[in-house]
Amino acid sequence: MNHKILLYKGEVLPAVEESKYIRQNKGFSFLHLPRELCALFVLLWGINPESFMYNWVMYAGVVVLWAGFAMISEWQLFWKTVLHPAMLLSFGWPVLLAVYAVMGHVEFPFHHLLMPIFYLMFWFYYSREDRFALKLLTFAVVAYFLLINVGTVFALRQNPDVSRLLANGDPEVTGPLASPITGGYQHIYSLTMFTVAVVGIIWYYRPKLFETIGWGLVVLLGLLVIVMSNYSFAILFVFAFSLLVLCRLPKHGGPTTAILLACCLAALVVVPNLYRIFYFIAENTDSLKMQLRFIEVGNLLSGSGITEGSDAGTRIDLYTTSLKTFLTSPLFGVGDLILKNAENPREIVGGHSIVCDYLAYYGLVGSILFHSILITNFARIEKRLDRRGRFLYLVVFVLYYAQITVNAGYNEPLIETLFLTVPSLLILTGERTAKEKQPAVSSRYLRLRKENA
Repeated sequence: MNHKILLYKGEVLPAVEESKYIRQNKGFSFLHLPRELCALFVLLWGINPESFMYNWVMYAGVVVLWAGFAMISEWQLFWKTVLHPAMLLSFGWPVLLAVYAVMGHVEFPFHHLLMPIFYLMFWFYYSREDRFALKLLTFAVVAYFLLINVGTVFALRQNPDVSRLLANGDPEVTGPLASPITGGYQHIYSLTMFTVAVVGIIWYYRPKLFETIGWGLVVLLGLLVIVMSNYSFAILFVFAFSLLVLCRLPKHGGPTTAILLACCLAALVVVPNLYRIFYFIAENTDSLKMQLRFIEVGNLLSGSGITEGSDAGTRIDLYTTSLKTFLTSPLFGVGDLILKNAENPREIVGGHSIVCDYLAYYGLVGSILFHSILITNFARIEKRLDRRGRFLYLVVFVLYYAQITVNAGYNEPLIETLFLTVPSLLILTGERTAKEKQPAVSSRYLRLRKENA
């Protein structure tokens, strides 16, 4: 406590308290900097498109270092975060896979062991009273995310297929194309969630003019990357869920009501004919590849050609294959070791849907645990958001589920975006908006002067 005493007109004022910064940086404060540096390394690694080529032992070592620094610097907070029931449930997923691996049922995927670190980091930094570290990490992640977007645009200008080729599981194909700033399918499907969240931040929180312009440029850049990447479902999802976000507004009175009614009337005309818009874009696009992609999206929206003339029909066959395999071993699944000796693994597990594939791999036991973790973490975060943030986060979460239903999607970039980056943005934006709306309070010194005047 700072024991300085202020005198004013002969009166003794109470001692001035030390600043929050000084109070919170006592004791093991020298561990805070290396702790945040380790967290930054882990988070940037998580969204690095080239990280699949790096040494995962190094990544695991930094994770352990971060946990050590966090535990020593803030012992009670760290263990309170770790021992929360929802966090323990998250640790249950790698534990289950480890048990499956010991039983010879699966080949334990190393990165699954480290996935709960994103849940743990979010709750550790969110639970701290000081938001400085959370702001710093969120800013760094978003900045790198945008850098990847810019790099991907340049890469797609040189090779329009680069993002799709990076989805290939053959290292000989992906290796020469991989780059820390060139996004593949993992980045693209993370970007859909991030872009929809930013659309909601602009629309719901109404930031200041320059911030709105900045976020607007972020949205345009995201849409450009998604369209250029030639992923049909990503194009469809980002437009559909952005429209969903725009269909619900906070209560602001007359002008907002008028805008809402106008949007509803426009939706009655636009939505049933949305496929025509994509056909129109396709007709006026010079690139043959882009024409095919927009036509494919139009086919999906119109219902015509949904199983013919696009890869949708192939995907449906792959989903059905996984479900048929699940029915042969519904409780524990068939595991993934069976695929090693198969001439055509896609005839056993389709590999294009987390929902269907996990049923085939891990059965009801694994799938129920997996979905319980996702829903529990969503519900826990959603309670911490304001009214606008809750609906927006629900839209992003539903978007994630839509994506993992039609694609593979349980990997570092998507989980980090869903359970760390987007929640942090919504929390920080909501807290700042609430703070700006609070009436200004005059200082104690000024109040005492008024009283003694």
